[in-house]
Amino acid sequence: MPNVFLIGRPGCGKSAAYHVLEEELRARGYGGELKRIDDFPFLKHIFDTDVEYKRHRPAPGGGVKIIDDTVWDDLARALNQEALKLQSPSRLLFIEFSRDNYRRAFKHFDPELIRGSLIVYVDCSWDMCWERNVRRAKLEKGLDAHLVSREEMEITYKYDDHGELSKHIGAPVLVVRNDSDDLEKLRGELRKVIEKLKEAIKK
Repeated sequence: MPNVFLIGRPGCGKSAAYHVLEEELRARGYGGELKRIDDFPFLKHIFDTDVEYKRHRPAPGGGVKIIDDTVWDDLARALNQEALKLQSPSRLLFIEFSRDNYRRAFKHFDPELIRGSLIVYVDCSWDMCWERNVRRAKLEKGLDAHLVSREEMEITYKYDDHGELSKHIGAPVLVVRNDSDDLEKLRGELRKVIEKLKEAIKK
């Protein structure tokens, strides 16, 4: 079964994309299990065990600032281990994370996880991502209700290397735009992902 990697800046709409894809796959008769792996619980565990703030510190206005980027390597390895554990012929995994250096992150994933999978980059302007990031921290509950600090957003997530990924990784990279809060526009963008998934599942 292929995996779907949902990547993009915090606040770009990865979680919204997952929920739309879930609805669309069910509407088209997919009966297997759908499982979302979000990186935040793993990152929170790293922060909780980093009690002396050796690799992060509180940021003004809320959230944290990473001061040792080996955090990102540990996080990618943790996601890889979880995804390997959950592989099943009857389960479609959605692996969700944000990074500035995606080439570096994907080096920590087993090639078997990547082979036959899809990488979906949810593209959204930095300004809108920041606005959504603040809004969700105030209004959401549960997994998605965390704030990424302004400092971290500016330093880590202003730019990334997603445009280079297709040259360096053995999986198709699909870019979907999500620059409004109109779910129907996002649904339209995600149709190309659904079509690719249908092909991959048939194989």
